[in-house]
Amino acid sequence: MHYKQAMKLTRTLLHAGVLILLSTTAFASERGRAIYESQCVACHGNPGLALKTPLLHGQERAYLIRSLQAFQLGGRIDQIMSSMNGIAAGLSDADISAVASYLAGQDACDVKIEVDFNREGFREEFTAGKDKYMQANCSHCHDSFHHYAPRIVGQKAEYLRLALSQFKAGVRVAPMMATILGSWTDDDFENVVTYLSGLRLMRACDG
Repeated sequence: MHYKQAMKLTRTLLHAGVLILLSTTAFASERGRAIYESQCVACHGNPGLALKTPLLHGQERAYLIRSLQAFQLGGRIDQIMSSMNGIAAGLSDADISAVASYLAGQDACDVKIEVDFNREGFREEFTAGKDKYMQANCSHCHDSFHHYAPRIVGQKAEYLRLALSQFKAGVRVAPMMATILGSWTDDDFENVVTYLSGLRLMRACDG
């Protein structure tokens, strides 16, 4: 085979490979969107704003996969809606990967959480919460993802309150959480919740 013919064949094969990859990626994205809209949006999207369920848009893909696998295998029990274990059990590995990739690529501002930053005491709680968050070095895990910890900046306040209380009570277990939270006062909990949920304001969400 001549050099030019070989190069032409190589380009053709590369082009075909790119098309296949794009097609596969598009299919996975569509599959992830379909799973989210049929099984997740009622609790984790705008319809579930009043529920104590977490915001998943923009969450780290690896964390989402690990969480779904934990629900699937029973290593984590749904303490909120009692439905996650059943939903996760019905997902294949490909489904979990697809929905995790879809959610990781979504804009958290699409979920219309409201933060009343004009309420009395907000600024004081926000500042105190920031200080406590930094003092406890929470960012080491939650701002880097390298420990499979979730993104909690801009998370729903009611979910943060519930999750923190569960970790403190031992209902949920994770490395370091019980040790860190053991000395926190009620004011510490509320201040950190105000700080983390209030950081949504810094993501330039409209409205």
